[in-house]
Amino acid sequence: MMREPYSHPEGSNAQKTAWPVGASGQAHAQQLDTQHAHRRIAWLVALILVIGCAGALASLVAQSRSGTPLDASGWRDGSLGRRLDRMISVPYARTLHRWEAAARYRLLGDLGPQVREGCPGWMFFADGLHGPLHRDDAHDGDDLMDARIATMHRYAEALRSTGIQLLVVTVPDKARVESEALCGLRQDALMTQRMSAWNRALNESRVAHVELLPVLQAARPAYFHTDVHWNARGAQAAAQAVAAAALQMLGKRGNTHYFHVTAPAAPRVGDLLMLADLDAVPDAWRPAPDVVSAETLQVQRNLGLLDDGPDAEVLLAGSSFSRRSAFAERLGEQLGSEVWNVSLDDGQFDRALRAVWRDRSNWPRSVRVLIWEMSEDALSMPVAGDGTKQD
Repeated sequence: MMREPYSHPEGSNAQKTAWPVGASGQAHAQQLDTQHAHRRIAWLVALILVIGCAGALASLVAQSRSGTPLDASGWRDGSLGRRLDRMISVPYARTLHRWEAAARYRLLGDLGPQVREGCPGWMFFADGLHGPLHRDDAHDGDDLMDARIATMHRYAEALRSTGIQLLVVTVPDKARVESEALCGLRQDALMTQRMSAWNRALNESRVAHVELLPVLQAARPAYFHTDVHWNARGAQAAAQAVAAAALQMLGKRGNTHYFHVTAPAAPRVGDLLMLADLDAVPDAWRPAPDVVSAETLQVQRNLGLLDDGPDAEVLLAGSSFSRRSAFAERLGEQLGSEVWNVSLDDGQFDRALRAVWRDRSNWPRSVRVLIWEMSEDALSMPVAGDGTKQD
């Protein structure tokens, strides 16, 4: 007798949905647990993003109420995006940026958009190689050079009318001086053309100036490895050359003496390491910082408590070069007198000179020479204004 096929009491549909048994059932259970865990993680990440977004919006609202309101027109030129980036404070962002930069340098040899590496350990500022103006802006660069030359003429004429002599000092870029350390890098020919045009204009205008290129090349290494500025050797060589030209205007050397104070040698993190975001990472992840015995020069005065020192005969209006490696003090030592230093970091073309020009009627009557110092890359920067037009 034939047996009837077995039927599940709950029907065929129940057969299809019956749970597997044995090893296959355990695997299916583990898969479900994994899916639930992934969902929980996804919800946690979403919650963190929502909290972070809410915190960022709250920060934006608070800062916009306390400061300048956000201007939607800034989206067109990118200024609003940069401002938002500064306003939103993300935890650990600075640390993440540093280690990203460190890994990029160690794995790819990349120092970011503002810094280039020549020979091992030698860092150069990108603007010193090609200038802030792109090659396609060469015509605009010529117009800017004409504007600078015209400004120089106005400064020189205004100073002559007051009996003050002008001495222009243009500091050549590190890439031009430390050319043996470029190792494949090269300076754009436009930089040389602008420097030549500037020196030619100074000669044609009979404005006194100092050619520092051969002086600094003879003192090599005259610049720090990880900084755009000159080191003590470069500053001393420049001070001697500039002082020699200034003494021809002053007639004689003064009687002021300086004494030197030298600190123990220590690592010096240069501004190029900072620009590359490598200032706070271990040495194994960046070019090695310079090791420097920092030196300061101090005036030796033999005056009473109520005695005033001699008024300055030399006014120094320059860039960060005049504020590094004790250049102003070294210059004063060579002149035998103190220098009135009004130089500014990021001095650009004439930022420090413009800052004091409006108040020139209050300058000490003792000022006889104005030393106007600028860096070579300032010749390729946009003109910020004309100080000679200030009354």
